[in-house]
Amino acid sequence: MSFLSSFDISGYGLSAQRFRVNIISSNIANSNTTRTDEGGPYRRKEVVFRAIDFDKELNKKLQTDYLKYENPLDEEGEYFAQAKPPIESVIVDKIVRDDSKPILKYEPNHPDADKNGYVAYPNINPVIEMADLIEATITYQANVKAFESAKTMASSAISILKG
Repeated sequence: MSFLSSFDISGYGLSAQRFRVNIISSNIANSNTTRTDEGGPYRRKEVVFRAIDFDKELNKKLQTDYLKYENPLDEEGEYFAQAKPPIESVIVDKIVRDDSKPILKYEPNHPDADKNGYVAYPNINPVIEMADLIEATITYQANVKAFESAKTMASSAISILKG
């Protein structure tokens, strides 16, 4: 695996977590929104990630080269059927809307109150949102550290080559 692949993988992770932080921030910001363009209160959103093959051709080439040149022969003179693990990345697969029932509060003077005086508020728990935000932030920081480690290794390799 080249150093550039390490940078790409960390970059995809950074982008995915930044997107997740934006969605969580939107949930927190809209926790009291009682009216949306769709009608009704704001609905909480969640991000679903999906692992993708980082580069199918690169993985195919790595597997072929590894099997052909680097693997020792078994007792029958055949190459072992082991390959290097695939290089994968993560992307945002979809944004899922939480359709759980809204929280009803009795506020008869509110402009969005129904005929019984109840206002529908989003079913957003700030504790859950903050826990998700902390998790996304820690994961983002882990990707930054991985990126920095790859950069340090690349710099060290260049220094060694310079002599």
